[in-house]
Amino acid sequence: MLNFSKHQTAKRSMIRLVVAMSVVTATLATVAQAADKKPAGDKAPKINFIDHVLPILRQKCGSCHNTDKKTADLDLTSYIGTMQGGGSGPVIEPGAASESYLFELITHQAEPKMPPDSEKMPAEMLAVIEKWIDGGALETAGSKAMAPKKPKFDFSLKGAPTGKPEGPPPMPGRLNLEPVVHTERTTAVTALATSPWAPLVAVSGQQQVLLYHSQTLAFLGTLPFPEGVPHVLKFSSTGDLLLAAGGRGGASGRVVVWNIKTGERVIEVGDELDAVLAADISADQTMVALGGPARVVRIYSTADGSLLHELKKHTDWIYSIAFSPDGVLLATGDRNGGMFVWEGYTAREYASLRGHSAAITGLSWRSDSNILASSSEDGGIRLWEMENGGNVKTWSAHGGGAAAVEFTRDGRLVSCGRDRTAKLWDQAGKQLLAFPSFPDIALRITHCDETNHVIAGDWSGAIHVWNAADGKPVGDLTMNPATLAERLTMAEQQLAAQQAELKKQTDANTAAQAAATKATADVAVAKKAVADTQAQHNQAVEAAKAAKAAVDAATAEHQTVAKTMATLEPLVPLLKESATKAQEAAAKNPEDKELAAAVAQLAEQMTKNSAALVAATKALPEKAAVLEKSKQALVAADKQVVDTKAAFDAAGKQLATVEPLLKPAVDKAAATQQAVNAVTAQVATSQAAVARWQNEIEFTKKLTVLAEVKANHAQLAGVAAEAAAELKSSEEQLAQANTGVATAEANVQAANTTVQQTKDAIAAATAQEATTTTTIATLDATVASLNETAAKAAQAVEKSGGDADVAAIAAQVKVVVDKKNADLAAAKKSLEETKAALAKAKTDLVAAEKNAVAMVAALEAAKKVVVDQNAAVQVAKDKFAAAKQAADAAEQLVEKTQDEVKGHPQLAGKA
Repeated sequence: MLNFSKHQTAKRSMIRLVVAMSVVTATLATVAQAADKKPAGDKAPKINFIDHVLPILRQKCGSCHNTDKKTADLDLTSYIGTMQGGGSGPVIEPGAASESYLFELITHQAEPKMPPDSEKMPAEMLAVIEKWIDGGALETAGSKAMAPKKPKFDFSLKGAPTGKPEGPPPMPGRLNLEPVVHTERTTAVTALATSPWAPLVAVSGQQQVLLYHSQTLAFLGTLPFPEGVPHVLKFSSTGDLLLAAGGRGGASGRVVVWNIKTGERVIEVGDELDAVLAADISADQTMVALGGPARVVRIYSTADGSLLHELKKHTDWIYSIAFSPDGVLLATGDRNGGMFVWEGYTAREYASLRGHSAAITGLSWRSDSNILASSSEDGGIRLWEMENGGNVKTWSAHGGGAAAVEFTRDGRLVSCGRDRTAKLWDQAGKQLLAFPSFPDIALRITHCDETNHVIAGDWSGAIHVWNAADGKPVGDLTMNPATLAERLTMAEQQLAAQQAELKKQTDANTAAQAAATKATADVAVAKKAVADTQAQHNQAVEAAKAAKAAVDAATAEHQTVAKTMATLEPLVPLLKESATKAQEAAAKNPEDKELAAAVAQLAEQMTKNSAALVAATKALPEKAAVLEKSKQALVAADKQVVDTKAAFDAAGKQLATVEPLLKPAVDKAAATQQAVNAVTAQVATSQAAVARWQNEIEFTKKLTVLAEVKANHAQLAGVAAEAAAELKSSEEQLAQANTGVATAEANVQAANTTVQQTKDAIAAATAQEATTTTTIATLDATVASLNETAAKAAQAVEKSGGDADVAAIAAQVKVVVDKKNADLAAAKKSLEETKAALAKAKTDLVAAEKNAVAMVAALEAAKKVVVDQNAAVQVAKDKFAAAKQAADAAEQLVEKTQDEVKGHPQLAGKA
């Protein structure tokens, strides 16, 4: 007998083999078809939202996060909804999957895990979403990668500052003095703010914020605010940051924060559908709160711009927001008079402050955070303590309504309102000063603690600065500064006018100097003439005196000689006669010695007098001549006295004429010189102004170039980043292609194995068919013989009359016959199954051989994909290298331009 149990086991093994081969064949055929469908060398499309991510999100997240059912305000069935995010803020950070909130949730790295109460998405789906975000969160295959929206810097502080920061106060570096917008007329002053630690004031303008020095009132620079009109300006607690909030009414609203030292934007939060009307930055600089017509206070993180909290308790437009100086509390006020205080970090309601009957227009904290001041359209100012939220002081501040209030560092308050007046108060509500009225409603006010100046602005755009110590005006600021070109034109016109005036004054001064020189010379000549004629007259008088003395002396001598002659002329003849007679007598008396002595004496006297008479006779004409000459000299001297006296008198008269002209001429020369000096100084100032504005225009041009090269660098950096992403994708595709080759090689080996296994199965099935056919033939003969035996046994039983032994034998024979019949039927059935399996195996062999051929083709195709992808990788490398080179060159140009901007000389002057 044959063992049919072994036959059945063999048959089941064959069936399982055939089925397994069928499954393998089908699988490989599917792979081959997939390979056939993908053109060799084609680049895989960029992973994008529409083609790759949306199907996953619809399948896994769409039931809860769709247009109709926005769980957590998040719609993941559209690109816009996904990128916009939900109640917790943006959920996608383009270029950084690891920093994207959605990816953290679906990878179960953060709570709540998504999908809820389910396992993570399959790794393949997560990989697709990760590559999509890292690739820039493309919407379609043709989209460009989005730039990350995170802030450039993290300015958060470790706790709220408790005093003045160390180091110099934060003041702006060199900024652009070119206004973004200049209009013919000014409009309402919508925002003012002063730095807590520096002499710096910020003024709102049209699409710009203007910075001024609060001591000198010099214009320091412009911060562009293209978002629209700034309705709020706030300095951070350290003074390093300046917040501006505003936008375009009914269109958009945003909050921007600048680094005050560099003028660079460092934080941007909010994407309102209306202008932001209230905002503030926390003391530790980790949060920004904003509000407006949406009646919702939104609190954002400055670290990543994510939305932290939404406060929806206000029933009307939010007008005022203020963080406490210690960062613990946040106060908010609305148009309906509603005012709330919230816990700064948890956003839980802390107190509801009821008291004002009209809009809350201003909120300001005392420096110790224990007292909150509020102003309202009801005209009042209220002070609130924070332990119980009680109103500790109220006073009527401005008739018609108070528009703003602010605490000073020392605890005083400044306010302004519809009465067009800015005022200074103490905390008891006592008015310390009321400053001169504005031409229109006073809207905004601030106090500079560093200079003790009060700055306020009104509806017409006027901005006045006063000294808070005595209320005296310091000067004015403008929210609408002239353009640099206009400033240069005005400076050039002023310079031309001053240069013309300088020429006029110089000509006048030249004439005046010449006149003064002439007058000085005339006086000097006249004085010299007076001195000279005075000396000459004095000499003439002395000469006349000398001549008179000479005449007198000559007259006396002449008279003496004449007198002598008059005496001697009659005496000498007498003496001669006497001497003759005496001599005659002596001759007669020679012995008379006395007579002889008398004759000798008489002769001697006669001789002497005769000689004297001769001498006098001779001298008299000489003395007469001397006398005459002396008299002539005296006449000449007298005439000289008269002449010199006339000359002296004429010189004095000339001096009296020219001397009074000297001082006016000198004074006029000095005055014209002063005028020349003054105009010269003005010309120098104007020349410096012209040079300065020309310099600032050149600086602005360099800033414009810098902005252009920065934008170009950003674009090229984006291209480089995209090229890097493409290179990474190409390399990943190459890795996949290499894996595909390995898979295809395994598939070829598996297909060949399947062919061989199928052939072996056919051989086994063929042998099994022959064996089963032989078995059936044997069983057919056996059954026929047994049937005859059974028939004869039955006849024997009948003939034996039912003999028990015979009947037992007959029954035994029947059992054997039945069993053989069953074996025969089973063998025949097995034969049919073997034939069917053999037929199927032959069919499978054809399929397996075809599949083997397909697998070989798929292997060749996969190898070609590797070749093509290698080429694609090289192209991507070349593209990335070129893009990086261009980006690097652009970056170097940015650095060079930055150096030029930094090195551009700055000329001094007050704007």
